[in-house]
Amino acid sequence: MTERKGSVPSALHVNKQVQGSENWLIEKSLKCLADGKVDQARAWILTAKSLYPKDFSVQYGLLQMQMSAGQMQDAAVLLSTLLDDFPDEQLLWEFVEQMMNAVETRRQNTSLEQDVLTFSSLFAEMNSHQQQKMISSFANHVRGDAIRYCRVLVLLMRLHPASVQSSAIPAIDAISEAMRSAQLEGLNKARHILVAELLPAILSSQHLFITKSPTSIAPPGHLCITQPTVQGWLEWTLEYYVDMAWAKATPSQAPVSLMSPTRTRRFSLDGHGVDVGEVDPWEQLARVASLCQWSTIVDSGLLDRSASLLERSQRLAGLSSSRGGDGKGKSGSRVPKNETPLLYVTMLVWLESCWHYCHPASVDSSLPSSLLLLPLSRIKDTKIVPVEPEAKRSRRSRTSEEVVAAHLSIHPDLPASCTAVADHFKAAVQSWRVLNTTDSLRKKSDGLLKVWAKGQWTWPDLFQRDFLLYEGNMDRFHKLSNAGDAPLASALGVAALQIAFAAFVQDRDDKACRQIVAIFRELPDDNGHIAAAVQRGSALYPDSQDASAPCREFQLTPSTCFSLVASVVQALICYYMSLGVGETTSDIVLGHLLVLCQCNWPQYEPQFSEVSDIVRERKAFSYPQFFDYVVNVDVLEEMSFLHNSGLKLTLLTCNGNPAKRTVTRGVNKGAMEETRSAIERQVMHINGDRRSVNARLVRFLKECKTLF
Repeated sequence: MTERKGSVPSALHVNKQVQGSENWLIEKSLKCLADGKVDQARAWILTAKSLYPKDFSVQYGLLQMQMSAGQMQDAAVLLSTLLDDFPDEQLLWEFVEQMMNAVETRRQNTSLEQDVLTFSSLFAEMNSHQQQKMISSFANHVRGDAIRYCRVLVLLMRLHPASVQSSAIPAIDAISEAMRSAQLEGLNKARHILVAELLPAILSSQHLFITKSPTSIAPPGHLCITQPTVQGWLEWTLEYYVDMAWAKATPSQAPVSLMSPTRTRRFSLDGHGVDVGEVDPWEQLARVASLCQWSTIVDSGLLDRSASLLERSQRLAGLSSSRGGDGKGKSGSRVPKNETPLLYVTMLVWLESCWHYCHPASVDSSLPSSLLLLPLSRIKDTKIVPVEPEAKRSRRSRTSEEVVAAHLSIHPDLPASCTAVADHFKAAVQSWRVLNTTDSLRKKSDGLLKVWAKGQWTWPDLFQRDFLLYEGNMDRFHKLSNAGDAPLASALGVAALQIAFAAFVQDRDDKACRQIVAIFRELPDDNGHIAAAVQRGSALYPDSQDASAPCREFQLTPSTCFSLVASVVQALICYYMSLGVGETTSDIVLGHLLVLCQCNWPQYEPQFSEVSDIVRERKAFSYPQFFDYVVNVDVLEEMSFLHNSGLKLTLLTCNGNPAKRTVTRGVNKGAMEETRSAIERQVMHINGDRRSVNARLVRFLKECKTLF
């Protein structure tokens, strides 16, 4: 069907070359009708009909007159006669198409346009048999155009659900053959008609009978469809709507230009002639799945869009566990008799939650386009840990006992909406676990992804790597990360940074820590997004875990210097702690620890106190870079106290003047006063907020050449 063209086509346009008496009679009738002389118009047209009973223009003119006079019942009878007597008249088919467009418009909304009301009234006067015959005839008339043919049959099935038995399979065959012959892939008009209009119309019909066996006999008047066929339809739907979402995330690779697919907004398939209107692909997926007659799935609330994805994934986990490890339902549990419904609904939940996790901007446009799941080193003790033999640490880090509970936190620079992203990740983890509960589910889900992805969907790979890291499967994580096509390889070293952090958390070795710092130094100094986020001061996903309990820490963080600096600082502090800090530790390492302990103050205050105690015991300390990087008031006050206690502190550089001594005791009183004055000036002029401290720390990490 095409868009309505407005007024009813005139009979005078049937044959403009003929100037016979019949046209003169029609003109007289139409002129009288225009002047409001309905009776005279009817007399003229009846005269023409009696003189020229086989002339289409006369019969069509009578149809016009009857519609204009509001004689819809007579017009309906005449229209049925015209369709039988003049099946080759193009003007008549244009009239029928306009009427069906008006009926579809009226069905979808309450349009009060005059031509819509007129055509709808005429259609309503036709009985069911006449309506079905007319629509079927028009479908055969446009059979050469698969798109129009399918849309006509969709309208027929919506208006007369019983027609699904005769119309569904021909429509699917026609549109499928059109896509095959034209080699259409991705988002296209034919695929949209198939997935968004034709399949929902079939699946929602009460005259559809879904059976396991192709030899089953359907009740009279029903279309018999096997479960594998319905599964194939659902696969088409899943692939189509996920492609739609993917097109938004990668417009340069997408076959069309789309607006946001993850929100209910208007967009169109440019260049393909179809406006898909208000579309939420994930909602459409759930809608189609709910039509597949999986009563157990529906009763379990797994397709309930009012529930969050995390809640639905938890229900999935419960339903999966009730099946048992062998996939068989336990006594008294209401679970699907086969795993097919569980497979597709779990895939639906996993795809949606995985999509939102890998594309945070789909949750909130103020979020970065991607977030990094970063493993953190956990500092359990207030005292600096003594050195531990390398062999012992390596053996311990690789034992299965180390795979303990994981705790996910959110970087404080991120807005409150990021909690939804964390929930989506947890939902994706839950549903992915369900897909891997049995070998059968695992093989089927892997097979579906291989068929769909076609090397284009990279975001499932992003999730899989984060999933392995989150689950503690480090061997598979490193194997996937070192495969040469790391999904985040283009994100300015972010992938390599995640790998380095994972290696450091596992072994805490020198090489991994050096790699973390080296990659961090290559990141651009971009704090534009963070500046706005810091002002919100949000504290999200607070760590409620017992600090002494075994736990693996992860954090969702933006991949910018100002967001990653805290994680790098924590890794460095853990690295220095693993080396052992005491009487023999150099002043350079102690000074570095003083600088690093400023991060997220007072998080590392216990470690700072340990460093301060060591300095106090030594009664001397030299760190000429002190005033370049230390801006925390508490640290400055402590150093001022130590200085006033008579300790020999060397905190100033010579600044190019060899006569300018930097010692603070035992040379001259002026040098001591200079150090005291420098501390006072630093306290008066510094801005001690977290952003200012992080800026100094970024400088320190990028400029300091003596970290190792």
